[in-house]
Amino acid sequence: MKQMLRSLVVLASVALCTHVMFADIVNNGNFSTPPPSGAFTTVYAGDTQIPGWTVASGSVDWIGNYWQAPPLGGYSIDLDGNSPGAISQDLTTTAGQTYKVSFYLSGNPDGFPSTKTVDVSAGAQSDTFTYAIGANSETDMDYVLESFLFTAAGSSTTLAFTSLDNGSPYGPVIGDVSASPVPEPTSLLLLGTGLATLGSFLRRKITA
Repeated sequence: MKQMLRSLVVLASVALCTHVMFADIVNNGNFSTPPPSGAFTTVYAGDTQIPGWTVASGSVDWIGNYWQAPPLGGYSIDLDGNSPGAISQDLTTTAGQTYKVSFYLSGNPDGFPSTKTVDVSAGAQSDTFTYAIGANSETDMDYVLESFLFTAAGSSTTLAFTSLDNGSPYGPVIGDVSASPVPEPTSLLLLGTGLATLGSFLRRKITA
């Protein structure tokens, strides 16, 4: 009986470890470091001064205290600097694993276009998100939580946020970016089966 109990505990432990072994991706997504200037700093293509990120094209504004911070804190990025731009980061991933990217989206309320558009891509997969200004302001940015799923093709995946605005210095605004694996159904099934069997065994021992 003791050997059976140990086996069930090991089964549940293995399932749990399989579930959490890739619990987080380090992504510096909340832009926790302030820009060199208090209000904002414009960063150009090829620059890596935003911790964890590279400006992939055009330019972006790294926002400090110019407007309200995202809900989880830190700072934000206006994806239109002097012109529409993009930022990217290489994430460590596992081939075949599905990941969820979450971020807060707003829009620079200072000017056109009235609807800001951003493309979010991870490897060859992408999705487009829009934000209409008018209800938001610098003191109340009215951030909206968005999410995007992708399945990794290899051990490294490039995550990118690209403004699709046309010639505007007032762009989509992102903050509080995070990325984490979506639990695999097989891992959850193994975990559930192991724990259910262990629970049933313990109940029989108690009532015996």
